[in-house]
Amino acid sequence: MISIKSFIVSIMFIALLFEGYIFYNFFENSKATISHLLKSSIQTDILNLKHFMEKNLKQKDINDIASHIDNIIIINPIIEDIHILDTHKKLIYHPKIKCAVHNKHLKQKCLPITKISNTNIFQQLCYSFSIKTFDRLKIKYYYANVYIDEKYLNGLINEEIQKTLIGFFLTTCLYIILLWLFFRIYIITPLEKLRQYAYYNENPPSNFTIREIESIRYSLFLTFQRLKQEQEDLYTLSTKDPLTGLYNRLSLMEKLNWLIAKGKRDNKEFAIIFLDLDNFKNINDSKGHDFGDKILLHISQVLLQTTRENDIIARLGGDEFVVVLPEFTNEDTIIEIASRLKEKLSTPIQINNEEYQITASMGISTYPKDGKDVQTLLKNADIAMYKSKELGKNNFQFFTTAINKTVQEKILMQRIIKEALQNNYFQLHYQPKVDIKTNKIVGCEALIRLVHPTHGVIPPFKFINIAEENKSIISLGEWIIQEAVAQIKKWQHGPLKNIKVSINLSATQFQDSELLQKIEKFTQDIDRTKLDIELTESVLIENFEERLHVIKEIKKLGISLSLDDFGTGYSSLSYLKEIPFDTLKIDKSFIDNIHTKDDLTFINMIVGIAEDLTLDVVAEGVETLEQLKLLKEINCKMYQGYLYSKPIPPKEFEELFILN
Repeated sequence: MISIKSFIVSIMFIALLFEGYIFYNFFENSKATISHLLKSSIQTDILNLKHFMEKNLKQKDINDIASHIDNIIIINPIIEDIHILDTHKKLIYHPKIKCAVHNKHLKQKCLPITKISNTNIFQQLCYSFSIKTFDRLKIKYYYANVYIDEKYLNGLINEEIQKTLIGFFLTTCLYIILLWLFFRIYIITPLEKLRQYAYYNENPPSNFTIREIESIRYSLFLTFQRLKQEQEDLYTLSTKDPLTGLYNRLSLMEKLNWLIAKGKRDNKEFAIIFLDLDNFKNINDSKGHDFGDKILLHISQVLLQTTRENDIIARLGGDEFVVVLPEFTNEDTIIEIASRLKEKLSTPIQINNEEYQITASMGISTYPKDGKDVQTLLKNADIAMYKSKELGKNNFQFFTTAINKTVQEKILMQRIIKEALQNNYFQLHYQPKVDIKTNKIVGCEALIRLVHPTHGVIPPFKFINIAEENKSIISLGEWIIQEAVAQIKKWQHGPLKNIKVSINLSATQFQDSELLQKIEKFTQDIDRTKLDIELTESVLIENFEERLHVIKEIKKLGISLSLDDFGTGYSSLSYLKEIPFDTLKIDKSFIDNIHTKDDLTFINMIVGIAEDLTLDVVAEGVETLEQLKLLKEINCKMYQGYLYSKPIPPKEFEELFILN
């Protein structure tokens, strides 16, 4: 087995040999060209010499032309030596300028110049020719041996070899670089990316240029996709309930252990809601398991849709489910979610064209109060769930006694509010608003009271907040408006016809998109100037622009507006610029401390602001004559409080007004 790099090196070596062969042929061709040129040059020089000698030896002696022969040797680098022989082949002349080389030429064999074209110029170093002359009609011959300079010929060859080698080296380097870059870009780098992709299984490389490598990449990509899907399927089978897709018991245990570890580290709490369907066994036995599976699927969907995104939902088996609430802020969060679950689960459903109502009993435990390990938490939640079944099912119970008591009180109050709305247990009491100068009743504030046949009179602070939490304040608010309007209608033709009745609107009531239409409808049969609506700053904190529009529309109906608890918020003054209030109500907390210089100064400032803006001022919670005296001194217009009267039923209010 050979590596890619070794294979590439082998290919490059073979390519290098091939290139060497090409350059060798190139060198031989260059050498042949040089040889041809040299032969032509030597032949020409020798023939010129022969022609010169033939011409001059007819008239002159050999010594007379010696200088010319010497000059030929000097100016022609290729000719090293020339020997002139007589008829008997005896040396009669050779140049003295190169006598050092004379002896080595004596034994060299010379070739007739006519055969130069068939010789190897680099091996044959001597050429000869003969000259025929006449001396007094006697034939006389001269022979000339021309010796070629071997060093000069070798220099020419070496120079050509050097040029060829330089060209070979440069082109070889360029060829190797280009070939290496090609292999690196198109083969080595893609294969390395494929190796890393195959090893780490992440960051799949982009498409490659070479088809075979791209085929490998695509095959790996499909393989990893299939493996990933198989892993996900295996993970789902091991961690999810096969019927509902919720977490199974094993996953629940892992997540609870993780939450416990996180809770120990970060001092965080979490809650467990254990659910068991009521009478599910009877339904499953009578309708069959397929029907029971449809019920369980419906329950799982309700749990997913009702809980929060980060809540954990699991099915333990059968008809048992668990909802885990990580990092709940307070018990109210648990109550809210449990109540919502109870409501949604008990909503009738249609299965096989039949309507069924499925309820669930729930038990709640919290970490770390009710247990510091998974088994204890689940056990205590299970105990609380069975307690819920004992108390009538379709409900929830806390395992912790203290929390359970508070929860039960809230649940009881929610039931009482619902019952009171259905059976008209609510009443409106009226607290007088009194003119400070005349001590006459000029108006009143309608305040809600709950009079239950079993629990007696329940003060507002015990049920108003709960009514706002569960949104029943919207229905209760509608009842208050209608009841106050009905009272105005009763008084409009009697002694109390000029009494203005104030009612309170909460922030929750503004969540009703039809609030304005309802107020307009409920007040259409009365003089709306006799109705005043009191708003606190809490109403204006959220969705200010939207609520400001509703408030201005209420004002257009002719209903007056009061800013309640003025001075306790951060933006009270800014609201006076935006909202057309008619009255400012000074909060009781300032009246309680009116004897202090700072509070008196603050109340005096409020009264001054009201005078500048032509607004009425009502001081709330006046309980002593000293408070009333100080209010008179700063020119406050009206007050209400226990000094004059507590909130009283309509009949008692009428009697008080007449006596006044």
